[in-house]
Amino acid sequence: MLNMKLTEHGTEGELELGGRLDTTAAADAEKSILELTERFDSLIVDMARLEYVSSAGLRALKRAHLAMRKKGGVLAVRNVNKAVMEVFEITGFAGMLKFA
Repeated sequence: MLNMKLTEHGTEGELELGGRLDTTAAADAEKSILELTERFDSLIVDMARLEYVSSAGLRALKRAHLAMRKKGGVLAVRNVNKAVMEVFEITGFAGMLKFA
């Protein structure tokens, strides 16, 4: 199960993710995150409580990153735990994503 909580700071959004960004949750999460990329100039994704990310979850993050970049905005992640960071490093996402 994936939990999401949004905090707004003017043109910046902060999205806290908790639980598992897996195949079951990825489609809904992607839809929600892409809506946020349209709404904010920058989006910080706080992953302090994110336990797991699957390939479908990575795809959702990549699409959000590309959407923000296309409009000149910034998608950044922070508080990435060791297990999720390992996935980012193995897949090359660590070099693509901005870390706040």
